[in-house]
Amino acid sequence: MALQPIKFAIRRLESALETGRILRYLVGSVAFMAVASAVIIRIFDHQDFPSLGLALWWAVSTVTTVGYGDVVPVQPFGRAVASVLMIVGFASLSLLTGIVASLLVSKRFETGPTAELNEIEKRLAEIERLLHRQAD
Repeated sequence: MALQPIKFAIRRLESALETGRILRYLVGSVAFMAVASAVIIRIFDHQDFPSLGLALWWAVSTVTTVGYGDVVPVQPFGRAVASVLMIVGFASLSLLTGIVASLLVSKRFETGPTAELNEIEKRLAEIERLLHRQAD
């Protein structure tokens, strides 16, 4: 009984990957991680992050892999949060790049090569017909 929600989530994820709707989930997840990390870092490292705005600035610049270095966590727990956020940012950027490339390739194969191959096959058939006519 406990596996039903997990199976449902896996089916939804597979459907989202197949249709390209995964981008919404990816952006939402990354945004959630940035806000959650900002709140966590603000709570546990309030000396280095005196305001939620500064913590959010740090989280967004970290998750986007920009990392200006103007604000950095000093406490070990803050550095652990930063490490997780960097990994999430890097992984999501890699996933986003792969999704966009996959969508572009699939769109190309849906329209381009099939129509072009059909045209080439028609031309080859016509050439073969003309060659057979000349041979006779």
